[in-house]
Amino acid sequence: MVEVLVLYYSKTGAVKELASYIARGINSIDGAEAKLRTVPEVSPDNEKSEEEIPDSGALFATLNDLKNSDGLFLGSPTRFGNMASPIK
Repeated sequence: MVEVLVLYYSKTGAVKELASYIARGINSIDGAEAKLRTVPEVSPDNEKSEEEIPDSGALFATLNDLKNSDGLFLGSPTRFGNMASPIK
């Protein structure tokens, strides 16, 4: 079984929707499985970090998700020609 990590950051939901279509396409291939994961927001407060585990919604990626994947799809909106900070 080939495991592909579909990792994304989405502020408005457009990249999330695209990532879910990619994951669905990967899952339609025999012998392939997609793991759909996101990343936490960057906290503007230096004294407090964002919650590690969301109460609802997509799961956050872990180091094991990256280590155990055979492939990676990365999705991010652009910010002034660069990927968004949370995905960096």
